Amino acid sequence: MKRWTQHDARSKQIVEADQINDQQVAFRGEMAALDRAQYPQNCLTNAMLKPNSRHKVWTFVPWDAGGGAFRLGEQTRYRAAPGDTLDEQFQAVTYQEYGYGWATAFETTLTPFKGGSLLTEWFGLTSLQVFFTYTLHNKALSAPQGQSNDKYVGLRILYNGTVVAERLGPAKPADCFRIVGESQVPSGDVVLTLQFKVTGAGVDDALVDSATADHLMQAHLYGNRVVCVGRWR
Repeated sequence: MKRWTQHDARSKQIVEADQINDQQVAFRGEMAALDRAQYPQNCLTNAMLKPNSRHKVWTFVPWDAGGGAFRLGEQTRYRAAPGDTLDEQFQAVTYQEYGYGWATAFETTLTPFKGGSLLTEWFGLTSLQVFFTYTLHNKALSAPQGQSNDKYVGLRILYNGTVVAERLGPAKPADCFRIVGESQVPSGDVVLTLQFKVTGAGVDDALVDSATADHLMQAHLYGNRVVCVGRWR
């Protein structure tokens, strides 16, 4: 249906932004079919709607390290074997199992997704080896010179292989994190991918325990939870 653009005549023909926004809101419902705001009053009630007709929520506790509920949400993608781990450390990311770069920590398919807004929140805890960040050799051999080998756990969220949120992430020996991403996604199955990246080894990093030859922890993620909310109209 044709709708004429409406505006008020003003000095030098200036049009207020709110007038353009009002027109865009009116057109949007006509382009994408009826919006709920355009329905006659009380023609549609909650009792008439089927489950997930307007939104759907997914919750995940990624990774199961075994050993009961207290180990749920503990990172298992890269972890040292029990025999290579010091008693006082996590079975965690070590440089023997992990080198550098983005690693897929958790991936799943969200279905059914009817098209619309998809919001994902990923939160958890980290432990990080930061004590060899800035050393004499790191300073002397860096390019340009004087740079530290900054330790952090990078985090990002992807929908169907496209990054929708990315952050530098925790950079303390013990920390919590939260990353949230939202995007408009077309209808169909959505592949949700969560990735992390740990700083690569510096020239002075301690890789093994000198007394036991056990692999030393560099980073660990635990207590992870993921919530996704899809909203469509």
